[in-house]
Amino acid sequence: MRRAARRLAFTLLLGAAAAVRAAAPAPGSEEAAVYAAAGLSAADGGWRRAGCATLFKPSTERLDVDGDGKPEIALFLGPSPCFAETAGGNVALFVRDADGRWIERLGWPPGVELVPTGQSTGGHADLGVANPGGCLAVFRWNGSGYAHALNRAIEPGGCQFR
Repeated sequence: MRRAARRLAFTLLLGAAAAVRAAAPAPGSEEAAVYAAAGLSAADGGWRRAGCATLFKPSTERLDVDGDGKPEIALFLGPSPCFAETAGGNVALFVRDADGRWIERLGWPPGVELVPTGQSTGGHADLGVANPGGCLAVFRWNGSGYAHALNRAIEPGGCQFR
């Protein structure tokens, strides 16, 4: 168990570093469409989000959180005063709606990795958002969106102050 926690912590640090050196998405790609859906626009060698002066170097990860064989996209933004205090950054999950547009399904909790927990609520996968401090925030579907349900320590003392 202790080895798994260390491996997860190392993975989290690598994920945070990857977000810093991410390249811009190819024009016309699904990732570019997600950037636009998130309100990001290219500026000064990085990306800005509407209403925020912070320059981001976002990264994306394709996931199949619901097991339907179609990708969802997690978008990671590094630490910023535009969000609540975070050590690693923030993440959002984007899915395609019935019209094929990318829409935000889970929006911007602090964290550096998004993982399905293996459980579901209301036919939607429960999602864990891991933080550098060793705490996994679990979000469950409430019928209209994802809501924070609980915190689960992924290393000793991980959720002590949350």
